[in-house]
Amino acid sequence: MPELNDQNFYYHDFRGRLLGNKAREQLIIHEIGSIGRQDFFLEVGCAQGHFVGKARRFSENAFGGEYELEKMPAAKRNFPGCHFLGINAEALPFKPDSFDFVLCTEVLEHVPNWKAAFQELLRVSRKKVLVTVPLEKGYFWRAISKVRGMESRGHLHKLDSEELKAKLGKKWRILKKEIVSTPSPHLNKLIGKRANERLGLYTMLLLEKTQN
Repeated sequence: MPELNDQNFYYHDFRGRLLGNKAREQLIIHEIGSIGRQDFFLEVGCAQGHFVGKARRFSENAFGGEYELEKMPAAKRNFPGCHFLGINAEALPFKPDSFDFVLCTEVLEHVPNWKAAFQELLRVSRKKVLVTVPLEKGYFWRAISKVRGMESRGHLHKLDSEELKAKLGKKWRILKKEIVSTPSPHLNKLIGKRANERLGLYTMLLLEKTQN
């Protein structure tokens, strides 16, 4: 079985698709499509640069930051038009309001101080932040954990939309919330607003800044 931090496994391997990763990817790419050519895009926890490469289609200023430096060579090799650097999500090396769109997908659950990392995402964005987290409190991941525990996946926290919402503050609002309930994007659309985080695989929050 490939390493779970291998983005080829997440988005191209059949087993990764069964875990709902392709459905999550489609939601993210749809939102990335809203950025403009001159907008500055940042992915925090970019791994081998999968979504930074997708953002490069829309923006000339696509940046990716990653804590695990061994992933950087592959990112730089595969996406030469993008910018990559080593970062610590709990203390991003950027000034406030540096980016128009900040993405952080399946990362916060790995960070020791996820609350600090979440505040850093909000600090460096001047417009939008998109966050996804696995719904570890839900029935699916609880069942998976009986066979392959959270720790073996590198997950330190059980997060959901309510925990993230509680840390937003007054300057931000939730623009959109989506739940990946199944590996099928079509079926997820049919479920729509009836989706429940207890029954879901991942939750996606698109946040918008309302004050500067």
